[in-house]
Amino acid sequence: MKEEIIINRTVLYRQVWSYPVTEVAKQYGISDVGLAKICKKLNIPKPGLGYWAKKQNGHKVQQLPLPKLGLGDTATYTIRKAKSEPIETESEDMQKARVFESKPENKVVVKSTLRGLHPHVQQTKAKLKDPHTDQYYRCSGGLGAFRLAVCKPSIRRTLLILDALIKALETRGYSSSLSSEYGEKTAISINNEEISFTIQESVRQIPNPTPRHTGSLSLLNNKWDYVPTGKLMLRIDEYLPGTKSIRDGKVQRVEEKLNEFIFLLVKTAETKKVRAHQNEIRRKEDEKRTRIEREALLKREREKELLQQLFANSATWNKCVLARNYIAAIRTQADEESADRELDSWVLWATQQVERVEAQLHPSVTESQ
Repeated sequence: MKEEIIINRTVLYRQVWSYPVTEVAKQYGISDVGLAKICKKLNIPKPGLGYWAKKQNGHKVQQLPLPKLGLGDTATYTIRKAKSEPIETESEDMQKARVFESKPENKVVVKSTLRGLHPHVQQTKAKLKDPHTDQYYRCSGGLGAFRLAVCKPSIRRTLLILDALIKALETRGYSSSLSSEYGEKTAISINNEEISFTIQESVRQIPNPTPRHTGSLSLLNNKWDYVPTGKLMLRIDEYLPGTKSIRDGKVQRVEEKLNEFIFLLVKTAETKKVRAHQNEIRRKEDEKRTRIEREALLKREREKELLQQLFANSATWNKCVLARNYIAAIRTQADEESADRELDSWVLWATQQVERVEAQLHPSVTESQ
């Protein structure tokens, strides 16, 4: 991963004229030579030799102005540095597993006979009597068998490796499961974490001596052929960082590395558990953040409604004030002229209407909270 630091031209200009270049460079985690190149790229003048000594001794110094940007010039510069990954510390369980798998007395030994195979390996063997094959002539047992992709000459060796591996895992308290009609993967259960894996053989691509032409456009099919190499690889099928496989090498074959693979399985299980815990924490944080945002939105909408109601009530209140003044004026004028029962009735009605409207203008305590 890359860490990006965006340097602003104006800011950098102020920095190089406020502090020595070596100090500014440290702030960005680069060398003074690197900083000088950035200044040149951004057309930033730097203090000359003796500038800081003169300034420290109280002598008059001159700061060069920052030139205006020309055509094609840029106002920023981006530093891209490799982001250092945090050093992972192994848990106590991982340290114990590493020590256990490194002891000679715990070395996994692959036997030379297919007698007494583990039931899951025996079931896989039965499935491989009529195996599926891919375009590279590699066989697989399909559902109800361990996940593998090996050529026919390597089937016996593959079964022996699987048998030794599964039995060793069970002696360590772990269990295996085969794929069924409801799933397409085989897995090892380690500390309540399901880890899927595959054993696979690499093939070598060679030109096909008898390619076929098919179709109206005479497209060339089977241009390449594939031959088995006999080299096997055990691979953990999980989208997680770190080493996840062992393979045949020039010196050691897979059979000699099964303890290493078991440790990788245990490590993967712990990584999955940690990731699941971290994801749960993030999920709860997201839920909390969403709830807070939703509550804030509802509060803003409610305040907007109350504000609109306030303005509407204020307008209505002003109308009520005008109406009372109007009623009072009508009454005063009537008293001066003559008594009129019909007018008195209207005044009473009008006053009641204003009082009714005013009573509706008082918001309840619950509404305003």
